[in-house]
Amino acid sequence: MYYDRGLADFEIGWGQQFYVEYIYDHPGASAQEMAERIRVDKATLTKVIKKLMEIGYVNIVKSQKDKRIKLLYLTDKAIPPAKKIKEIHKNFYRDMCHNIPSSDIKEAERTMEQMMENINKKVWHRMEERSFEQ
Repeated sequence: MYYDRGLADFEIGWGQQFYVEYIYDHPGASAQEMAERIRVDKATLTKVIKKLMEIGYVNIVKSQKDKRIKLLYLTDKAIPPAKKIKEIHKNFYRDMCHNIPSSDIKEAERTMEQMMENINKKVWHRMEERSFEQ
């Protein structure tokens, strides 16, 4: 709800905001790079990118070095929502961390990062096993 209110003026929802932000921060990222970094399967990434293209937020350009690689760029239309997403994330973090000592926040972040890495290793290991079986 926090994000939905902030993004109400744009054609973007909760699930798409992270993709827009990633491309904003990494213009020209490949779909493969993005899938690995965000840790999302290719089918989900393809679906989201297709939706973002339909609403005019993303352009796909073939790499000059390797025509098989598709590079992702935001359109001019996507820049205002991307900036709004960054602002919402900043405000969300500020509100979430209000009145919590910075040392506690840093320790919680370290713990959460380790927890995410633990689960990512487990999940991605299983996903890789399945892709090799097929």
